[in-house]
Amino acid sequence: MYKKLASILIGIVLSLSFNVNAKVRGNAEVITITSEVLNESRDLLIHLPNNYARYKDTTYPVLYLLDGQRNFAHTIGTLDLLNQSGMTQEMIVIGITNTERTRDFTPTYDESYNEWGISGGADNFLDFLEQDLKPYVKANYRTNNYAIIAGHSLSALFTVYALQERPDMFQAYFAFSPSLWWHEEVIFPAAEQFFSAEQDLNKYLYVNMGSEGGHMLSAFERYSELLKNSTRNGLTFDAELDTSESHNTSALAGMSLALQKQLNSLRPTGAIIQKGLPAVQQYYKDLSQKYGFQAKPEYKAVNHAGYAALKQQDFESAIEIFKSNVATFPNKSDAYDSLADGYEAKGDLAMALKMREKALAMSYDENVENGAYKTRLANLRKKIAEGTGD
Repeated sequence: MYKKLASILIGIVLSLSFNVNAKVRGNAEVITITSEVLNESRDLLIHLPNNYARYKDTTYPVLYLLDGQRNFAHTIGTLDLLNQSGMTQEMIVIGITNTERTRDFTPTYDESYNEWGISGGADNFLDFLEQDLKPYVKANYRTNNYAIIAGHSLSALFTVYALQERPDMFQAYFAFSPSLWWHEEVIFPAAEQFFSAEQDLNKYLYVNMGSEGGHMLSAFERYSELLKNSTRNGLTFDAELDTSESHNTSALAGMSLALQKQLNSLRPTGAIIQKGLPAVQQYYKDLSQKYGFQAKPEYKAVNHAGYAALKQQDFESAIEIFKSNVATFPNKSDAYDSLADGYEAKGDLAMALKMREKALAMSYDENVENGAYKTRLANLRKKIAEGTGD
């Protein structure tokens, strides 16, 4: 395994006269690995989170993206947009480029499909993921053992097949317009047994379909019904038919929804958040055991606990909760802004001012929208000058 190209900085900094840095967030690189399983080399498109280089001790989930050359650009753009709103997690994206697409993504050999390529190599490709790719990623990047696999059409068929054949490989599965019709719906007998098994299945599955008819739609409807009738404990899923999208755009639209719903499947309920930071921390300890990965309290969950305490006018508890988020996310501007809210509510305007100034300063390095920080800082300075905070 070896580097093909040097790291390519996606963040191109433009120094403007008014001291604003405009850059695309995150870093990307293209590498090539040599697979003994596939007996070939395979290009990987790798994107690291915006804060990867800033949080040296932080580990991240990994999104393994099939049909990488087709889906990489829109996926990292969607992911970054949702990150900035706290609607999904920061994660490492591994875009896997194709060599023999039909071979790799189909579970059985179908002679009638030979005009499109040799089929039936899905088990071998699973071996590649398990024996070559995942160990490589774990050895070279800071991962937390939570892995997602995402595919579209034939690669979505592979995603569904991976769930039922090797469920221990990933914790979440995104299947956009899956070709479940393959080889006279050959995967269904095994799927029916899989979803009726007694063992707990602590996994998340998102599957969608665009405005499609024929065997694409009928197989999707059959699979959706199978999911609804599943007796498998621990399975969380969303199956969505969106006729406003086509087969070619179902991955584009579905990725945003899948990322949001996947995070929601891991988040504590409002009732847990209302109980405060200890309850939130215990929830994530339990989550780590359930899913088998290093789950740390998510920023937004802790932040909501802080504002719940603030609403009850428990200022000291709110401030301590906000401080814990600052300690965990020392480079996150919003953490300082929330802490400023706690101090300002308590009436400690000097500390509130210090935190609001810190939030604005941090926002430039973090490369996030900071108009609200500027307004809050100006309003606080005005309050202090007018002596209206006493």
